[in-house]
Amino acid sequence: MTDLPELSLEQCIARRLMLDIRRFGTGEQGHPVLELPPELARGLAALQPCGVILFRENIRDLAQCRALTAQLRECLSPRLLIGIDQEGGRVTRLPRAQATSFSGNMALAACPEAEREQLARQMGAAQAEELRSLGINVNFVPCLDVNSNPDNPVIHVRAFGDDPELVAGMGTAVVQGVQREGVAACLKHFPGHGATSEDSHTGLPRVDRDLAAARQLDLAPFAAVIAGASPALVMSAHIQYPALDAETLPGTSITRPATLSRAIITGLLREEMGFAGVVISDALDMAAISAVLSPAEAVFECFRAGVDIALMPLLLRSPASFAALDVLVAEVATRVRAGELDEAEVRAGAARVAALQAALRLKPGEPEAGGPEMVGCAAHRQLEQRIAQESITLLHGALAPLMPGSRVHLLMPCADSARAMEQALLALEPGLSISAQSLESLDIASEREQVTAADAYIVGVSEPAVAAVVAGGAEDIAGVVDTNPRAVQLSLLEAAAGTPRTVLMLYSPYPAPAFFNCSEAVLASYDAAPEGADGGPGPAFAALAAVLLGMAPAAGTLPVRLA
Repeated sequence: MTDLPELSLEQCIARRLMLDIRRFGTGEQGHPVLELPPELARGLAALQPCGVILFRENIRDLAQCRALTAQLRECLSPRLLIGIDQEGGRVTRLPRAQATSFSGNMALAACPEAEREQLARQMGAAQAEELRSLGINVNFVPCLDVNSNPDNPVIHVRAFGDDPELVAGMGTAVVQGVQREGVAACLKHFPGHGATSEDSHTGLPRVDRDLAAARQLDLAPFAAVIAGASPALVMSAHIQYPALDAETLPGTSITRPATLSRAIITGLLREEMGFAGVVISDALDMAAISAVLSPAEAVFECFRAGVDIALMPLLLRSPASFAALDVLVAEVATRVRAGELDEAEVRAGAARVAALQAALRLKPGEPEAGGPEMVGCAAHRQLEQRIAQESITLLHGALAPLMPGSRVHLLMPCADSARAMEQALLALEPGLSISAQSLESLDIASEREQVTAADAYIVGVSEPAVAAVVAGGAEDIAGVVDTNPRAVQLSLLEAAAGTPRTVLMLYSPYPAPAFFNCSEAVLASYDAAPEGADGGPGPAFAALAAVLLGMAPAAGTLPVRLA
């Protein structure tokens, strides 16, 4: 590995930045970047960051996405890292109607034990084939967080489960699948976000378990996957973990977050676990960091901890943002020259990034080497549906299959999910008579009338509220509204005694016990995406419809413990 002596210190620092280009232009937020505006292209070319991360705002359709990634490489380098959070389930950036999205980690882990790791490996490979054909070479998967806190607001079904051994096995399989197809995988969120009770997009979470528990629960999957699958990247978490580093940030009582901790990043991840790849921070514009440090301070501190790539160091929304980035680079360089950080370490980090870029380099014409037909292809859609079907889990009671001619009333979280459930049921049994309402526009009197007239009452539950990472990031948190509807649903279900009642846990399974005493059956799908291939129902709804109609068993096994 070279230390890149031909580059200036400032160039080495810039090569260790990965930028968010969701919006750019005039006004506070700019406009969605679907193609490179000239001013953005000039700013990127002058700065020469190592990569960019794409969000939903950057992807209107597949052809446009390919054109954008080609523009980015032409502007910067064929070696450019282009990353994305294509986890599946709730965190999905590609358009669901065109690309294969899958049902997410907890759904995978709920599949039959004999098949789940192979399915995870196949899913990782399918994700990578589709991303690579779009010119994207880094997927920020898998989450190795052990979801040991049922009230965790940001992880939940993004985790495989609450058993470290299960998480390690599934994580190893996903990394193997992704990297087999030439895309870099990234373990997250080190040293483990699963025990937190706060979202790091909006605050600074803290984990207070002791060192023995940390090693047994949170750290074990990372150690196992690093040893068994050689992931290209590891992403740090913005969490306080005093058992791993109790030092506080200068002048504060705040325990040094993992992203900024040399004990955690260099001592634990690098030296103890032997990770030799690229360490990337979680987004530095998240409140966990940005509310405490300036962008330049945050970048410097994460470099001093041993992080190689500073992700989203500041909001890049206008030409003025590049002036702010120039100041950031200069401030970090000044502190390095003052001896606060060894310049050799800065260059070594840049060299690790360059080595990853070289390994992932896409030659001219190669982004489409897998062929555009790979995205959303029949084989991938079949795998998507198989995982969704085999993950459906009966959590309580017994199902009485819906019969042709039955009158079914649906109460779903939103209009889209109501429409998806209705379409999925009618696609398999056109003889059903279906009425539906959504919690978005619920008429209680009408609901009671329709339930009284129905032969079956099906209620969809989607808790907790959408987290910032689902909406797109910390910048979008203002648009997230918590509309916890549980009290209304419980009241309506209790009043419907005498009508067969089935509750569908469309997202987290943890709230399920609250519904056990007011339903005949409770099913979990771990996924509530209403849209699937070509605008049809999402795979979880198609899978639920097959189970509700008695056409498929609920073969899944719950991968977490319920209270």
